[in-house]
Amino acid sequence: MIQRTLQTKRLALVLLGEEHLEFEVTLDAHPDVMRYLGTGEPRERLEVEEHHQVRIDEARNGLGFWAGFVGADFVGWWRLTLEDDDERGQAELGYRLLPDFWRQGLSVAS
Repeated sequence: MIQRTLQTKRLALVLLGEEHLEFEVTLDAHPDVMRYLGTGEPRERLEVEEHHQVRIDEARNGLGFWAGFVGADFVGWWRLTLEDDDERGQAELGYRLLPDFWRQGLSVAS
């Protein structure tokens, strides 16, 4: 069963879907967000669209990507995935946030 929404006191995480593409375009086009990721350069729309579809396809068995919101404001995305080379079957948590939401304790999905 796929978990559709996760809710905390401050944050709503919604399973990533087609309706979140424009949010991802904004996120991946931000130079500060992308500085230490990939090539270190912001992504063009076409590249974001390709990554977006891969992220959506990754949803399975409660794993995948979620779009995060504080109220109506898009914050970023969170990812929970199994590591292919982890013999223990442990999952890895990743996230990418817009700079306006850095240093607010949201990266731990509190």
